[in-house]
Amino acid sequence: MRALGDEHSDAIMAWRALVGGSWSGLIEYADGFAAQRFDAIVASSKRLLPTESAELAALADGAGIPERDLWVLNLRGDLGRDGTGCSDLAGLAADGGVLLGHNEDGDAEVRELIRLITLDIDGDPCVTVLWYPGMLPANSFVTTSAGLSFGMDHLPTAVPNLGGAGRHLVARHAQRQTDGAAARAALTDVPCAGAFAFNMIDEPGGRADVIENVSGRVAAARAETAAIPLRHVNHPCLVPDGTRGIPDDDRWLAESRGRGALLEAGSVRAATAADVMSALRAPGVLNTEEHLYTYATTVVDTARGRVLVRGHGDEWEGDLAAFARGRRAAPVVTA
Repeated sequence: MRALGDEHSDAIMAWRALVGGSWSGLIEYADGFAAQRFDAIVASSKRLLPTESAELAALADGAGIPERDLWVLNLRGDLGRDGTGCSDLAGLAADGGVLLGHNEDGDAEVRELIRLITLDIDGDPCVTVLWYPGMLPANSFVTTSAGLSFGMDHLPTAVPNLGGAGRHLVARHAQRQTDGAAARAALTDVPCAGAFAFNMIDEPGGRADVIENVSGRVAAARAETAAIPLRHVNHPCLVPDGTRGIPDDDRWLAESRGRGALLEAGSVRAATAADVMSALRAPGVLNTEEHLYTYATTVVDTARGRVLVRGHGDEWEGDLAAFARGRRAAPVVTA
């Protein structure tokens, strides 16, 4: 992680230096109203997930930025109510594989900074991540050489769990696992301070799951029928009373529910990677506003061993195994 911070320090510094940007606003919040909350969640994260906490410290050291600043950025969504963003489809493909599609959404302020990176760390699976410079590489779309792929959806929480871990660290902990069972256990056993929906496919296990971890309250669903995907956007659907403390007229909650309805209507049948890509790029699901912008859509198709990526330009299709290891390779064509 130190090498990652060093190599991309200019991008990390560029985001940190944005006048009136989201990162500077988070620092003001953590220094003021949320100071006690921030200190408690940092301490709890270090206790529950020491390896991932050490990775965050190494990333800060490599970038030459105060560790506290990186903690503030990475606890976005753990300190209280915070925006919205991201849509996912996960399910069983008609040809016997599993599919995962993910829209990565966020503020347009970082659309020129976000990038694909690959981590190759001794003892861990290789992971390829759609990365926000400064964040622990874990909170967006991730695929690993262990045959696991993840898409994370922000969920709102009004009151965080001060005994939980930062949700980015929980995600990173799961993505370092070498099999699906261990990854699912990581996502259910470690309470998040804030909340995420973890959409996950397990190629060796042949399964697709959604796990909601809402401040430590956990519920999950598994895809059971081919071509009928699990769908998720930015409000809890599985944890009972998951929006507790969020007003029903909250504008972000309304936006998520509306986008979720459009996603459901556009994915009545999602049997192929092309179906999933089409549903996620549909008007109203694809976001184009400054405050909510889709950086990229990524689809994993394990049966065909392929990954599809579409950002600002044309769609790219590549070999999934090579992609997870950081290599750009054309898909293998079989007779």
